[in-house]
Amino acid sequence: MSADVERQQSPSDSSARSLGRTEGLATAALALSLVSFVNLLGAEKALLAIVLAALALGRAGASRARSRSLVALGFSLVYLLTLAVVLVAFHDKLAHLIQLLRELG
Repeated sequence: MSADVERQQSPSDSSARSLGRTEGLATAALALSLVSFVNLLGAEKALLAIVLAALALGRAGASRARSRSLVALGFSLVYLLTLAVVLVAFHDKLAHLIQLLRELG
């Protein structure tokens, strides 16, 4: 039965499905890149957003998915750069905080 359904689909159906997947990846990447700003040290979300955006960029032509992917990459890279600057700038206070947390626990 599924073979009959696949035969009935036109090339425009498969290209629409591919475009939908690409736009879905781009939207997910954009959402993750924005959510990474909510948590302190949410680098795993920013890294996942970069991966999803790269996958979407690989499939995207000149569409909304491409622009969403580029915005997601930008937000994620800004977050990771900000995180790195904060960790380098406040490494002494962070080490002191970790020491205090160890004494507390």
